[in-house]
Amino acid sequence: MVSSTTSTETVFHHMLQNVRSGVWETGSTIPSERALIDEFGVSRIAIREALSMLRGLGVVDIGHGRRTRVKSIDSETLGYLLPLMLSSGGQRTFDQVFEVRLAIESQTVALAARRRTDAHLGKLEILLQRFRQAMTSADAEAQQIDLEFHLEIARAADNPLFPVLLEALAGFVAFAQKESCRNDSDRSQRAILAHESIVEAIRDSDTDRARVEMESHLRYSMTRKIQPNAS
Repeated sequence: MVSSTTSTETVFHHMLQNVRSGVWETGSTIPSERALIDEFGVSRIAIREALSMLRGLGVVDIGHGRRTRVKSIDSETLGYLLPLMLSSGGQRTFDQVFEVRLAIESQTVALAARRRTDAHLGKLEILLQRFRQAMTSADAEAQQIDLEFHLEIARAADNPLFPVLLEALAGFVAFAQKESCRNDSDRSQRAILAHESIVEAIRDSDTDRARVEMESHLRYSMTRKIQPNAS
């Protein structure tokens, strides 16, 4: 049992851990307010404030006249949770996130090359053109267009989990790092060429080439960023 002096924040983290570990499963109702008070040894106010924090993150649904239920996690929720889950990891955390993103995008681009529709390809070609224009003119929207390009590839993989995971990871990477050399013409040209090569491989349904091009693109991109210092 948590001490009666435990803060709302500590109770919140215990509850969040229950969700993460599966003690409170998605779709299930959590214990009653009375049971939570007994479990954590805190006041009713602390329990309600902690639950309110979870609701603010989109983790639980609190309805009038019914028990609080654990919600399914979407990209927005993951975007909030990842910094909490990975906080204080410093450089090690950054490297871990990059490894996961590399693994996900290597697979999504290969699946996209195999499963993409003409509609997906059309959207990618439009995004490629927009990205080319934005990078050439040093448009501030280039980063957002780049993210949308990668998300469209994830959608083309025809697995609804991929866009959710990628969007959350991309949000954490943006949170944890700053780009350097934003006006570097060589970097801009390499990014454009990388996107062109990826689209070409997807258009040709060449899964192996798509994977190689994506891995090369991501690895180069990460070398051009200022990574967070280890804490």
